[in-house]
Amino acid sequence: MIYRTTRGDTWDSIAYKTLGDEFLMDDIMEINREYAGYITFDGGENITIPEVVEKDGVIIAASEAKNSVVSVISAPWG
Repeated sequence: MIYRTTRGDTWDSIAYKTLGDEFLMDDIMEINREYAGYITFDGGENITIPEVVEKDGVIIAASEAKNSVVSVISAPWG
């Protein structure tokens, strides 16, 4: 999914808007290294949002719908 920034966006605000958790910003930053120097965005930059991230054993899948999140709980097999 691609998120188009608006003026004033920050990494954590983008993570919250797109994945529902500001602490997932590292996952977004990892795949958008060309913007590594940005703290606050001017607006208009296209940021790639990972389709799937994992936090605390929970897989979070970002849907194509803007600002929506689907959480799928995955239990370790063993």
